[in-house]
Amino acid sequence: MPPNTLTNMTFPPQSSPIHIFTTRDPNISPNTFQTNTVIAACVMFLAILIAWNLPVLREAISGLKLLTVGLHELSHLIVGLICGGQVVSICIDPNDGGATHVMGLMRTTPRIPRDPYAFPSFAQTFWSPSAVGTLAAGYIGSSLIGFLFVVSTSGRCTKLMLDIVASKVCALVLHIGLLVPILRADHWIAYASIIGCEVILIGLWFGDHGNALRFYVLFVGVMNLFYVVWDYVDERLFDKRNTSDCAQFSELLGWPTSSWFIFWFVYDSLVFTSAIFAGICVFRRTDDQMYHEA
Repeated sequence: MPPNTLTNMTFPPQSSPIHIFTTRDPNISPNTFQTNTVIAACVMFLAILIAWNLPVLREAISGLKLLTVGLHELSHLIVGLICGGQVVSICIDPNDGGATHVMGLMRTTPRIPRDPYAFPSFAQTFWSPSAVGTLAAGYIGSSLIGFLFVVSTSGRCTKLMLDIVASKVCALVLHIGLLVPILRADHWIAYASIIGCEVILIGLWFGDHGNALRFYVLFVGVMNLFYVVWDYVDERLFDKRNTSDCAQFSELLGWPTSSWFIFWFVYDSLVFTSAIFAGICVFRRTDDQMYHEA
């Protein structure tokens, strides 16, 4: 290369993808960002855990619970249809949980147990990869939805360290998602909770350029991402009619229900951690840039 060639080269601007994902950017300081975001998420996690199970608060957030349970069951539905199953019924209840019954996924011939002294259950004898994949799709789908919401609220900003524009995009999704359950709601509490959630969403949208809206989206993201916790604890405390997916895994593959809960909780924790780091790499804005874009 001639000596003067370097002077004629043009380098990518600061907002290009190459600059965003470079590891040599001296402006990356994830330590402070991670501390604030993890603290906010932990507070929201405890708030959801309390509100999900207390008699009065669990009714107040029934609108968001319907949305969370509905997205979870939608994941079961999509994968079940892809695997060739036939959907029999779907139940979405904010207190009893959800249930999606899909036929045609189990084996038609029984499995021969490796241990001749083992006594597997009927489900363990006839389970198939399609049945396991459809069952796992619920927690995986909820974690992916929560991942997207957490990433959209995990931009690096000098003060609040969240991204406004991406949160507004997610808020539009939440707006539509909250309106869907109202078509099938059968109790005035569900209607009141959905309307209340919509009013808060609209108010945060127009207040201060949607600054606080990011925390609303982060709250819903945590609620979806850690759905396994609400699903398992709700079953243990209230003995709900629709059993948790952890209990379904125990029936289908063995292992205690608590072991499956620990497995999926560790998985969700890893997804949350990856969402934090993904937000650092993708959304890096100053306060002035965020307000201008919003």
